[in-house]
Amino acid sequence: MTKAVLFNPYNGHDAFVALPQVFPQLDMRVALDEEQLAAHLPGAQILVTSNRVYTPEMADIVHRHGGALRWVQFVTSGFDKAIASGMPKGLVVTNAAGLRAFAVAEHALALMLGLVRGLRAAEQARAGRAWARDVISPGLDNLSGKHLVIVGTGAIGQEIARKAKAFDMRVTGVSRSSAPLANFDALRPREDLVACAREADILMVAATYDAASTHGMISRAAIDALRPHATLVNIARGLLVDEAALIEALQEKLIAGAGLDVMAQEPLPPDSPLWSMDNVLLTPHVGGAGSAGAATHASMFADNLRLWFAGLRLGNVAIERT
Repeated sequence: MTKAVLFNPYNGHDAFVALPQVFPQLDMRVALDEEQLAAHLPGAQILVTSNRVYTPEMADIVHRHGGALRWVQFVTSGFDKAIASGMPKGLVVTNAAGLRAFAVAEHALALMLGLVRGLRAAEQARAGRAWARDVISPGLDNLSGKHLVIVGTGAIGQEIARKAKAFDMRVTGVSRSSAPLANFDALRPREDLVACAREADILMVAATYDAASTHGMISRAAIDALRPHATLVNIARGLLVDEAALIEALQEKLIAGAGLDVMAQEPLPPDSPLWSMDNVLLTPHVGGAGSAGAATHASMFADNLRLWFAGLRLGNVAIERT
């Protein structure tokens, strides 16, 4: 028998619990809290969990009780908290990259539309029961014809580009790869990021966060390069952006606005000026939320279980340590 432990208190467990019906060689355990995690981990080869719950306290439990672990499956695309908290060596790490790309891309479009269509101003007027048509209308704009620069052309970036084309936008991707991609009018290397920012109407941050290579990649220089009518949207990770430089640019009206689903520190501290800025739309890191798409976390895990039991390389391998 292969023992697997699921520790993901924020999501349902039923589909995972049902997996032994398909894989009779699987012993599937569910841990609802850290005490149960410590009890179930001994002897487990597989851990299914979320970046959201992988705290230093959980990392300590995994180190102390997870000596038999060989594979960790994240039900999130990111696993930066887990890396920062500490993970054992000798593990294959897989993630859910691409699974919720459609949802995150929809959220990216919502933030873009909210900015150009003045939804914050409309909501503020509604709160005061003011019919502010003549006040709001002059500041409205459209996505049609705008130049969208997407930093990061993975599954999420590609899905944003596909949806942006339905709004008749011109799309440039900034990526380490120069291989042609559908729905991108141009692809530019990361070295051209500042130049691309200078040409952007909307700078979309969709890159993967890595402390060594992408921390602060949306630098002060890139933010300073944005034109006064430009906006920045971040649906990736807050630490990709020099937040202090962004706040200054927003306060001084050097750029038109920002739509942020992620921040450098989460939850966003109560004293952050971002809370009260009229030119900022904030959402609390919910870009991937919503109803299920064609695939689910359990079905993605099941696909990898088939490969695991067949002795084949797993899909969505993020880290492979030998």
